[in-house]
Amino acid sequence: FAPRGFALAGVTQLPTADGPRRVLVLKMAAASLRDYRLHTRDGREEYALEADSLELRGDVTLYLTRFSGCIEGLLCVTFSPDGLPAPPVIPPFVFMTRVSAEQALVTSDVIATEGLRLGAS
Repeated sequence: FAPRGFALAGVTQLPTADGPRRVLVLKMAAASLRDYRLHTRDGREEYALEADSLELRGDVTLYLTRFSGCIEGLLCVTFSPDGLPAPPVIPPFVFMTRVSAEQALVTSDVIATEGLRLGAS
């Protein structure tokens, strides 16, 4: 995960079908992700979206209930709305490895992908 133009980190309430959910809010100009995997459930069915690469550009906002990874591959941390606060500024050269996130919502002006695969079980 390599964010660019990181502008803001905070916590907010996001409305969901099950009621409000507390989430971390990460805003940036762009982000690059490699070996992307998203798994979700709708009732009993599980759906998967996987991509070799995922590029988010424009007004990128990530709403997360949990976010963990290793900064520069060295310092591993976990952020949550109720735990360690997200840093207010991330230098433009920082990247994270072994990233795992519980996503509530992702918005972006542009989403480009390579090797996109969709699945259901």
